[in-house]
Amino acid sequence: MAILLLVLGVGAATLAGLTWLAILGVRDGDRPLDVVVRAELHHAGQPDERRPVVVAEVRNPSAAPVLAGLVARRAVLPGWLAGRMAVTTPRRTRRRGLRPSRYETVGVVAAGVAVRFTVPVARDGRAYWLTVAAGQSGGRLRLHRLLVDQRTRLRLPVPDLTR
Repeated sequence: MAILLLVLGVGAATLAGLTWLAILGVRDGDRPLDVVVRAELHHAGQPDERRPVVVAEVRNPSAAPVLAGLVARRAVLPGWLAGRMAVTTPRRTRRRGLRPSRYETVGVVAAGVAVRFTVPVARDGRAYWLTVAAGQSGGRLRLHRLLVDQRTRLRLPVPDLTR
């Protein structure tokens, strides 16, 4: 009888924990008005430049502006091993990697709009990791990491990068 009560208690605790995680969101800290990031590769638009650029779209559905820092680095691991996307909430924000000087492109996304940023890449490669640090209202910081290669598409008109 005691074993049955123990099994039922563990099952109830597990169910309550899974329900709590479903209420909070699958990823820690997800909220409906969080920033959405999409990206694709484009040619640099310069005749003497071989390296592509990453064009990233940062969409801000919330009512407050968002500060975004973007950097693209060559991917070393293949996508099937490393995954294609990750969104995290860093616990310690005083890390060296989160400083504004570490990002190639920094900009502000106004409330309720989508902004496209052009991010240069430092080294030539087949695929790139785009890291977007989005500072949101209430002091929240979200790190979006996307694997960008020739298969990744925004499904939007191609921007004119020669201007």
